[in-house]
Amino acid sequence: MLNEYQTQNSLNPKLWDEFHLKGNLQEKFLEIAKHFYEFLETDATILDIILIGSNANYNWTKYSDIDLHVVINYLEVGDNLHLVEQYLRAKKSIWNTNYPLKYKGMNIELYAQDSNDELHSSVGVYSLYHNKWIRKPSADIISIDDSDIEHKAAPYEYEINALKSDDPNLDYKIKDILDRLRNLRASGLEASGEYSIENLAYKHLRNKGYLGKLKELLHKSTYGKLNIDESVIESLAKHVNKQSTLSESEWSDIITKTNAIEDPMGQWKHPGRCTMIPSNNITMKNVPHQVLGIDDTGHMQLMKPEMTYTFPGKRVFEIPRTPQWQTLMIQLANKIKNGARYVE
Repeated sequence: MLNEYQTQNSLNPKLWDEFHLKGNLQEKFLEIAKHFYEFLETDATILDIILIGSNANYNWTKYSDIDLHVVINYLEVGDNLHLVEQYLRAKKSIWNTNYPLKYKGMNIELYAQDSNDELHSSVGVYSLYHNKWIRKPSADIISIDDSDIEHKAAPYEYEINALKSDDPNLDYKIKDILDRLRNLRASGLEASGEYSIENLAYKHLRNKGYLGKLKELLHKSTYGKLNIDESVIESLAKHVNKQSTLSESEWSDIITKTNAIEDPMGQWKHPGRCTMIPSNNITMKNVPHQVLGIDDTGHMQLMKPEMTYTFPGKRVFEIPRTPQWQTLMIQLANKIKNGARYVE
């Protein structure tokens, strides 16, 4: 039996004196969580800030993250729960990229948790707001056979090892594996809690560096696509300024270089991603950020949440006004400021 899958005799001594958080960790963690909440840009009320996961339980290891959850009611953010979830997940991803925080070598992971989600009964939960346990963890020893864990993890190890950085479908393959791993872990937690084979297989892959490898490959792939070729800016600027009209091949090139996707659902289904809408009627209902739209005639408009827009062309290329695409929008605005039809 591998030690990392056994319960420990005590909570992580880097964080805890028996059942009490050390020193001023409560204040430090609250401060971090409140900065994360401000980054979410939502008016939803903070109901609690909790410490959860392995570092609030007896199954911590040197690989364990410090999981800080800001508890809010998703319905206060919007009534489209799928869109709210996607938006908050995107904000979490951007936060983790921009603010890779650590404490004594442990990653600090932030998450906006829906107050309507039920936590698994075997999980220890500590309220940082109230500085007390909501649910104390159990130190019961549970033994799991290594071979069962390794057998469950083996197919994922094979798939990850087979990934090639020059594969044109790399992004899709990585996201598919990550989605399946999330589902694997969630199903195990739902059925059997922290010590399910599925959850332990997920941790096995994480501890052996496979999740890190996936994220590094995805980061390199995405960064390469986001490092926009000057030709994209130049082509869009000339198109908007009526100096030339983009051909089908030029549109295809722009879509490829911006990692855009053609989908009538646009920002609803792909929040924060460049999209091509096969229509001139655009609704910004339940879209939390502004979006720059450029149609096939060169008409450009900055679209605002909850509004509807009609373009003169037949399709619209969307650039979301998010931190990820802010540089592109600034560069494009500088190129087209003289003579562009740009409607605020």
